[in-house]
Amino acid sequence: MTLHVLIGAATDVGRVRDHNEDAYLVDDRLGLFAVADGMGGHQAGEVASAIALEALRAAVTSGEGIRDAVTSANDAVYEKSTTDDRLRGMGTTLTAGTLAAGDTLLLGHVGDSRAYALRDHQLERLTTDHSLVEELIQAGELTEEQAEHDPRRSMITRALGIEPTVEVDLYPIQVHDGDRLLLCSDGLTGMVSEDDIEEVLTEERDPNQAARRLIDMANAGGGIDNITVLIVDLVDAESATAALPIVTDDQPAAPEAPPAEEPVDAEPSAARRPRTRGRGRLRRVLLWALPVVVVLGVAFGIVDYYAHHTYFVGNDGGRVAVFQGRPGGLLFWNPTVKERTSLLTKTLAPSDLTQVDAGHGQFSSVGGANAYLSELRTRANQARRHTLGNTSPVTPTTLPAPAGPAAP
Repeated sequence: MTLHVLIGAATDVGRVRDHNEDAYLVDDRLGLFAVADGMGGHQAGEVASAIALEALRAAVTSGEGIRDAVTSANDAVYEKSTTDDRLRGMGTTLTAGTLAAGDTLLLGHVGDSRAYALRDHQLERLTTDHSLVEELIQAGELTEEQAEHDPRRSMITRALGIEPTVEVDLYPIQVHDGDRLLLCSDGLTGMVSEDDIEEVLTEERDPNQAARRLIDMANAGGGIDNITVLIVDLVDAESATAALPIVTDDQPAAPEAPPAEEPVDAEPSAARRPRTRGRGRLRRVLLWALPVVVVLGVAFGIVDYYAHHTYFVGNDGGRVAVFQGRPGGLLFWNPTVKERTSLLTKTLAPSDLTQVDAGHGQFSSVGGANAYLSELRTRANQARRHTLGNTSPVTPTTLPAPAGPAAP
């Protein structure tokens, strides 16, 4: 049996950001699909995700396997970031899949965007986040529930374009007729529970409508990040001829879908898991029944928490300072100077200056930011002594950066 893919996709800026750094790729000819979540500020994240996807497509077109193609995407983003000062320091996540011979799905993965599989109404996460909180979970220092509210959950430990080389996780997944795949950015998983995702993917057979519903739920939950959802239905070739048309990559978001036809793999509603249906339906009823003011109050509280419980190190008129808030601000919560130092930005090493100018770190305490400041001072003093001709041996100091888990 030959499997065919039917894809629905949508992307949305969310309710807080003013531009969308997410992007997705669907290439029916290559059987290639991917989601990227850019970062870097000043719209460099948009450039990073776009470059990564185009480089990925070019590499697969030239015959590279998915792991090598993701590596090629890293090369393209890194080269651009190191040759254009406006884009220095940009990066992106990338989760990409393609069908290989024998009905095997090959997933290449870097970052904290995710891939899931829905089979027999059971949702299973296929990828492992390359993030600080995921490593703390694996080490037993955080529970899954604590990680959902930890302010460090957006700190990733691996991304494309940050270093000249990158370790790519490769997941070979055996797939079957009727399986449904989900690729998404963390703007979805940070706002919508896996139980709710499972219910939407189980109940809504039109992949375009399912993608749109998930984005609406993420926005209803706060929409504090860009949201991208890509849904891949795997069906045998004969069934595919009567199904909805595939989304093409030249569409920035999923079009309005025609009325859904009778799904080829539909089962009676009694076959669905009562636990998921009951819990999910109750949550939906509560969500839409609550007054608008309550929803706005929840969103206000989320944004307020992020604005006042996060610190970063930035540039304050030529001096290094600790700011309270998030780089660029959130809505009308602008970052404020918590502690101004005497360290001049012009004394910093070029790589440190780039990070400080962009607003480095998302520390949960002033102590974490001060520890980073100490490292900056040390490196600045080392550079100054080197410039003055001091030849005494100096031991370099680097910031602690947890290594990501080994590729499967």
